[in-house]
Amino acid sequence: MHSDDDTRVPAWRVAGEIPVPFSDALSAWAVAAREALIETARVYGSLITQAELGFQVQSQTGIKAGAPVRKWIADLLGAVTDGQDDDEPLLASLCVLLDQTAGDAYAHALGVAGRSVPADLDSDAAHVRFRCYEFFGATIPAGARPSLAPRVAEKRAARGPARPPTAAKSSAKAAKSAAPGTKPAATAEPKPKKAKAKPKADPKLEESKPKLCPNCFTVLSTSGECGFCY
Repeated sequence: MHSDDDTRVPAWRVAGEIPVPFSDALSAWAVAAREALIETARVYGSLITQAELGFQVQSQTGIKAGAPVRKWIADLLGAVTDGQDDDEPLLASLCVLLDQTAGDAYAHALGVAGRSVPADLDSDAAHVRFRCYEFFGATIPAGARPSLAPRVAEKRAARGPARPPTAAKSSAKAAKSAAPGTKPAATAEPKPKKAKAKPKADPKLEESKPKLCPNCFTVLSTSGECGFCY
C-alpha cells in the first residue's frame, strides 16, 4: 500500500513530538534508506527486511511514523527509486518481506522506474540484486550467478517436480469427471477361464447304435440273434 497524501500516515519528530508532513518525512527517510540499501549491496548475498529498513530510517532521521511500516514501505522504496541515477540498478530489490519474497513494495518500485511487473517477481528481484552487488562493489565469489533469496529457493525446492498421477488417483479423477447421475465404469478384472465341459452324448444317437454279438462282435439282426454263432 502507498499513500497519496500527507494525512494518511502521520509522522512527527521524536524530539518535541513536532508533527511532520508525510511528504517531508518520506524525503528524509528516502535519504537514510538509500544509504542503508547501498550498505547492504556492498556485502554479497545480503538482504534487508522491510521492517529493518523502516526501523533504521526512523532511528536515523528522528522522525517516527504513526503507522506500521507495511503502510508506507512502498512509498519509501518508490521514493528511493525515483532518486536513483539511470545507470543504477534498483536498490529496492534488496528489501524483502520476512519470508524473503520481493512483495508488492518491489512491484511498486518497478512501476516508479517505468518497468512492467514480471510474472516471476522474485526471480526478477534476484537478477537485479546481483547487479546491485556488482555495481556497488561487493566481493562476488567466482562463478556466482543470480539466485533466489534462500527462503524462497528453499520453499520452491520443497514443492518438488510435479508427479504423474497414480492409477488410483486417475480412477478417482475419472469418477469425479463423470457426468452427474452416472456411475463411472468399473475397471473389470479378467475372469479365469472355465474348463470346457465335455459334450454329453445325445441319447438319440446312443439308441441308434447297432447291437453287436458279444461273441463275434457281428451286428445282430433285429431278432437279436447272431447269424454266425447260432
